[in-house]
Amino acid sequence: MKNSPKILLVIFTLLSTLSSFTVLMYSSQPPQGYTGADGFYCTQCHSTNPLNNAGGSVTTNGLPTNGYTPGTAYAFSISTTHSAADRRRWGFSIVARNSQNQTVGTFSENSANAGINGDELSHFPAFATAALSNYTFSNLTWTAPITPTIDDQNVTFYFTGNAANGSGTSGDYIYAATATSALVSNTQTYTFSGSGNWSDAANWSNNTVPPATISGSNTEIIIDPIANGECILNTIQTVQNGAKFSVKEGKKFKVIGDLRIIN
Repeated sequence: MKNSPKILLVIFTLLSTLSSFTVLMYSSQPPQGYTGADGFYCTQCHSTNPLNNAGGSVTTNGLPTNGYTPGTAYAFSISTTHSAADRRRWGFSIVARNSQNQTVGTFSENSANAGINGDELSHFPAFATAALSNYTFSNLTWTAPITPTIDDQNVTFYFTGNAANGSGTSGDYIYAATATSALVSNTQTYTFSGSGNWSDAANWSNNTVPPATISGSNTEIIIDPIANGECILNTIQTVQNGAKFSVKEGKKFKVIGDLRIIN
């Protein structure tokens, strides 16, 4: 049985409508997974021109490319440029990954045209302009992990920018780049030098009690009570991800709380 012209027209119209809906949906916020971190880029859909076509680029300003400090928030921006002042819509996506390609840190924004997109930050929506050759998304923030793991010693930011013509996915230019950041060496040693309870700051050098969890190869706890003294762990202490814990020879260390050492 042959399809009638009317049925074919309905099917064609429906497919066209769905295609238009998809374009509009992605101009609102892009699909995840196309920053380059997993080998895929926005050229999967915006395929008219090759990735990083000559004459344009995407760059960031403000990311901690000289090294990051745990728990620090870094305000940054993403700029996309194109060789001709004929672009009318702009988009971006960015993700941060560690050495195991796992998400690291958190993104946030204070922008009417950006939003959290799973573990990525992206346009929300793509910003429409008069014909321009460049556009910058500002008021974006990446916050470094508070307790970086060994895998977080080096962070790679993968990001893309879309210099679009505003008429669907055809004729757009996609640019991609990366930026890296290494954990700033921040050796921290906590020394128990008094006698009595762990929780008493007076028993620690510089009155600094270690946090409940220490992490990273640059962090160490040393138990070294005064002569005839004793260190009494009366709380819960976790030592993980390469951090060190040692008791000086001949010194007393008693656990009435909980010591958790996790490799």
